[in-house]
Amino acid sequence: MLNNQKNSGIVTIIGEVNVGKSSLLNILVKKDVSIITHKSNTTNKQIKGIKSYKNSQIVFIDTPGLYVSKGKTNRNFLSEIWSAVTEADFLCIVIDGNKNVSNVLYQLLEQINEKNLPKKRIILAINKIDIISKEKLLNKTQEINKKYEFDKIFMISALKNDGIDDLLNWFTKHLPQKKWSYPPNIISDQSFDQQLNEKTRGVILLRIHDEIPYSIEVSTDDIINVSKSKLRIFQSIYVNNQRHRSILLGKKGETIKSISIGARKKIEKFTNKKINLFLEIKIKKKSGFVS
Repeated sequence: MLNNQKNSGIVTIIGEVNVGKSSLLNILVKKDVSIITHKSNTTNKQIKGIKSYKNSQIVFIDTPGLYVSKGKTNRNFLSEIWSAVTEADFLCIVIDGNKNVSNVLYQLLEQINEKNLPKKRIILAINKIDIISKEKLLNKTQEINKKYEFDKIFMISALKNDGIDDLLNWFTKHLPQKKWSYPPNIISDQSFDQQLNEKTRGVILLRIHDEIPYSIEVSTDDIINVSKSKLRIFQSIYVNNQRHRSILLGKKGETIKSISIGARKKIEKFTNKKINLFLEIKIKKKSGFVS
């Protein structure tokens, strides 16, 4: 007799900037759902990756990286993170084993304990173990255990896919019995257009480095089915001012040309189709978008 019991749960991934949260999400769902770049805090909002297999469905939420700032941007990030915390069954705290853990993360854990929230299992994933000595790893674990007691600690390398199966199996074993929230073929809560936007935005952040702020936005304006194997896509890139527009254009349009080529390749891999991509840079207004 087949077991028709459905198990489902939400795992919110939390950590400081550049600890490998997005890499972990992508390897858990085996798909590039979240942007990965060398820049700090590429993720500027919640991104959900969904893994469905056998009788289990796990919704992983990648959150913006924690960092020290008194600005509005950090308040927005914290709002995104707290929203993801409240809806989660599990919290997966990710740290870089080569770096010190700041008080910002410990303060968030204290706030979670102090709030009147349903009991959540909180686990720690120490990432990048492939480049950490065993002695340093042991010292890091002992240091963290003195400050916070986790339900479980995992040693992983999101880059090398080490320890990922153990982490996934633990989540699966502890899932509550609950109906699935998404169909089995869905891997992200983002629409098709949103996923296309993120592909282009990721290429821009890789190409431009620190000159363009995270407020840059990409919008897919139109998708034309040329044939079963070919799409024509029109996207707008929204920036804050003319200086940012000039940076994106580059000398004689070389920068935007490079971005277009990179984004087209990313989208072709994602869609498994031939792509004609047309990009237009536009300047935002406070009241909305404007060309």
